[in-house]
Formats: sequence, C-alpha cells, structure tokens
Amino acid sequence: MQPEILIGMGGWSLPSFDGPFYPENQGKGFRKLEYYSRFFDLVEVNATFYTTSLGPQQARRWLQDIQDNERFTFTVKLFQGFTHKLNATQGDVKAVRALLEPLVEAGKLGGLILQFPHSFERTPGHEQYLRKLAESFSSCALFVEFRHDSWNSAEAFDVMKSCSMQLVNTDLPAIKQHIPFTNEAWGDAAYYRLMGRNKESWDRGGVEQRYNYFYSEEELREILRNISNLKATVRKAFVVFHNDPNAHSPVNGFQLRHMIDPNARFPAPAVLTQSFPQLQAFCGKPEEPNSTGRPRLIHRVTESERRRKNT
Repeated sequence: MQPEILIGMGGWSLPSFDGPFYPENQGKGFRKLEYYSRFFDLVEVNATFYTTSLGPQQARRWLQDIQDNERFTFTVKLFQGFTHKLNATQGDVKAVRALLEPLVEAGKLGGLILQFPHSFERTPGHEQYLRKLAESFSSCALFVEFRHDSWNSAEAFDVMKSCSMQLVNTDLPAIKQHIPFTNEAWGDAAYYRLMGRNKESWDRGGVEQRYNYFYSEEELREILRNISNLKATVRKAFVVFHNDPNAHSPVNGFQLRHMIDPNARFPAPAVLTQSFPQLQAFCGKPEEPNSTGRPRLIHRVTESERRRKNT
C-alpha cells in the first residue's frame, strides 16, 4: 500500500515566490505561511539553519498560521553550527529544543533535518559525532542528509539505525561524488529532498542557478514509483521540493499531487496557473473565505488514504 504522501517546499518566505505564487497586493496582516498552508500540507523550515534565535513564541505563531489545515506538518532544519561549522554549544541545543517543543506538543513536528555538506565524509570521528547528536535530540524523529557518497553503504546505514536516525533520500546532480538518489526507509516514515539535477551550473552562478531546475512529468512519475516501492512498514513519506527559482517547486508540487490523485482538483493561486497553463487541467481557484475570513482548504481524500482508513 502506498504511504500517505505529504508534499511541500523548503521554506515559505522565498523571493522567487513573490509574484508567481504570492499575490502582488499583500494587504495589512498578510501572512505568507497562512497563505502557503492553503495549498500544501508540509513545509521544511529553513530559517532555523541560520539562527537559533527563533523561540517557542515564533513556533506558536506558525501554529496559528496553519490552524485551518489539519494535515499540515512542519519539518525543521537543524542549525548550521551542528552540521557545517561543528561549533554548536549546549546553549544551541537548548534553544533548538525550546523552539521544537510547541510543535511537538501540537503533534505538528514531522522531524528534525540534519543536512551535512559534501565535505562531511564518513569517518569514525564523524560517526561518533552523529551518535552525540542523536542523544541531544532523541525526543524527535531525525532525518539525516549526506552529500558525500562515502555514506552510501549498508554499514553506514547500520550506524544510522543504531542512532535511531533515518536517511534523507536526496536528489542531486551526478557529480562530485554526490551520494546517488537513494530510496531508503527503515522506520515508518521516508524523506525525500529534491534539489534538482542541474549539474552544469551547480558550482557556478549561485543559488539561483544551482537550483534552477524543472522536473519533467516522467521524472516525477519515477519519484512516485520509488515511493510506491517502499517497504510496507512506511506509513508516511515527506517530499520537499527545493528547485525554487522561477517558482518551479510549487508547480512540480502540484503536478505530483495530481499524479497521486488524478481525479481531484486542487486549489491553486490564480497567478501561478496563469503562468503555468499546464496546471489548469487539475488546479482551480482557492475556496471562498469562511466566516473567520480565512479561505477554506478542503482536503480531498486520496484512494490510498481511503484504503488505509478502512484497514
């Protein structure tokens, strides 16, 4: 049985979304996360990678923003001091835990994302470092992304399993000894980060060129087939698009949603469907606002979810 699939983006406050996704006239009090949550059920919080200054009050505001979408789930990217600079302090540990606590209490935290750079190769020292991180954040699900191919082995996966960590299946260009696009999950959840396959400009041109990639329908169907082939124990799959330039990530997100449930129509921003006419066949306007002034987001139950509820 295919797991429940939650689709989202790597953040919601992205410059490339202004205009193609968010309305140009954003009135007083406009909340991007609230608007975003009308259309997608998942977001990977990336602001937490750059700072530990975000506290529980910020998390509670996020929960207010998404309150009309019962399915909405957050995953949170761990501060770079733990993964890139390797100089995080015990104070940073406490700050991250404090931010996560309201999300955990609300049942809205899908997991913590530990994204290591390409330079973080597999060594005994790095394996020990993983174990220490696992102890520090043992209260939540941990998904680890490696960029270097040295982690792509059964032995490395065993290390992760011993730490109660899951592997992030990351789609990267086939260069620089990047880890290949795996399809692994040994718990009840699987995680996919889709960075694009733009190998020509991966190391030149900055972020706008690195992630400037549009997944074809066949590539999306391949990803969906991979998810369908996961072990039966996997109940949920998180799929996060990071090909954000030109608003390609939400377009691909809507396309994948359509492939999962071809008979449903999904609310989508009108400006996005105008810019990408291929969405018009299965995307429509958002629902009218309800009595609270918030647009209603009606979740169409997929056939796989119907079967799961009846088992």
